[in-house]
Amino acid sequence: MNAIIITILSGVAFFIGYLITLFVKDEKKLVTFAVGFSFSVLLGLIVLDILPECLEHFDNKWIMILCMLGGVGLLKILDLFVPEHNHEGHGKKHLESHLEHIGLVSTIALFLHNIIEGTALYTTSLSDIKMGLLMLLGVSFHNIPLGIQVSSMVRNKKEKLLLITTLALSSIVGILIINVFNIHISELVNGILLSITFGMLIYITVFELLCEVKEHIKDKPLLLGLIIGILFLVIGFFIG
Repeated sequence: MNAIIITILSGVAFFIGYLITLFVKDEKKLVTFAVGFSFSVLLGLIVLDILPECLEHFDNKWIMILCMLGGVGLLKILDLFVPEHNHEGHGKKHLESHLEHIGLVSTIALFLHNIIEGTALYTTSLSDIKMGLLMLLGVSFHNIPLGIQVSSMVRNKKEKLLLITTLALSSIVGILIINVFNIHISELVNGILLSITFGMLIYITVFELLCEVKEHIKDKPLLLGLIIGILFLVIGFFIG
């Protein structure tokens, strides 16, 4: 029971990120800030978290690369089913439209990532509750900025709450799969899923966010977002 509670709490961290965005009144600055913040956080998640985990799972790195490319391709296909957008144009409306799109595809990638992360947190807590609590602290400091990222990109309040709730619940999906279907997730399967997520997040960071970062690089809110995102990563790295 304690392991389930710990896993659920890791999902609650997304709501903390959502609540932080409610106190920001200047929407224009928030939207620009979100670009820099999201770029820092997702790039850090890729380099400091997911890439090292992927490398640990595979002796044959070509399998990891193929799965990563599969993740890029999968998100490109899923891209066709989310609201239309393009990288051309300027101004607040263009930026909001593009970030809405990034928020949706980010949720898809992060949902898969948090199923894996939630499963790892649950199994760790079952064997060692103290280790589970320490892991919870580290995971929460990753999830809070991710909650800020998605919340600050989506303008529609109902849609925003739906996406955050989806991310929060993703933490316990792995528990349900394991217990209901009595499935053992092997190291290979775990590595494949992580590599697919790796590819998805690369797609979002390089092909979506980077375009907006280059366009708004001189804006102070964007630079502030980059710096605060890096600070969150440093805190999360040392705590985790």
